[in-house]
Amino acid sequence: MAKILYAYATCRVCMELFTDPVSLPCGHIFCYECIQSCTLKGQSSKLICPLCQELIEKTFTEQWEMRKLSSYLQEHGPLLLYKTHLHPQFQQFREDMSLDAATASFLLAVSEDLRRVERAKSHPDMKEDPRRFTHLACVLGTPSFSTGRHYWEVDVGEVKAWSLGVCKESVDRKQRDLSSEPGFWIISMKAGAISANFIPERRIPASPGLELVVIFLDVEMEEIRFFNKNDALIYIYSPVSSLEPFRPFFLRSDRINGEYYKGYKLFCPYLRAQTVPLVSAPGKCK
Repeated sequence: MAKILYAYATCRVCMELFTDPVSLPCGHIFCYECIQSCTLKGQSSKLICPLCQELIEKTFTEQWEMRKLSSYLQEHGPLLLYKTHLHPQFQQFREDMSLDAATASFLLAVSEDLRRVERAKSHPDMKEDPRRFTHLACVLGTPSFSTGRHYWEVDVGEVKAWSLGVCKESVDRKQRDLSSEPGFWIISMKAGAISANFIPERRIPASPGLELVVIFLDVEMEEIRFFNKNDALIYIYSPVSSLEPFRPFFLRSDRINGEYYKGYKLFCPYLRAQTVPLVSAPGKCK
């Protein structure tokens, strides 16, 4: 699709995206400056179309829609060309992501540096807080996003069951429905397979040894993409539209076959060579 759009928005004289596109009476479109060079010498009112070679009157019609498409491709084009692999250009949108402990379920323990989440070893009494998830082991990330493009990584390690993605700011923290209808766009790992949150569930075979999930949110293009550590696309949601901010979303599933698993952490550049020791304080991990 991206290559088709590029071909459609390319001037056949300069072979670049249109600048000030105009159409001729024959219907072909060119940059204004490019078509000026096709004027016949001694005949300022006529020119020859570079494509159909028709001798026509020198009358131009401005192409506003084509101008919009060219501007869009100049801004978003490089990203459109990399739908199935994570291009290095995405790195410029890396976010300094952290966990919002105020939203964490009492089932979870959030590290003091707000980069790691695990199951809580005990469940201390917590005050009622509408920001907190109550029934599921969920926590939101910060900051929230209303515009622009955003990239973050999650080191899932050996965790066998998790869900990652984005949700609307206003989602009901007491509900159990994590489908896109109430405002969740996530992928989930369970029993060695990844699924998208549709009804019926869409299953996607997981990459062997999947330990790192890369998430790329493009608000203007209304899509969120998930990649593995080899930069290959896992899944894409499109369109993803909301009139309110998006929040990064994390769920640590309770257990698989009765066994609890270690938690995952946000994967930021300065955490790559670090390990974060655990402490036994209730409701916290380090």
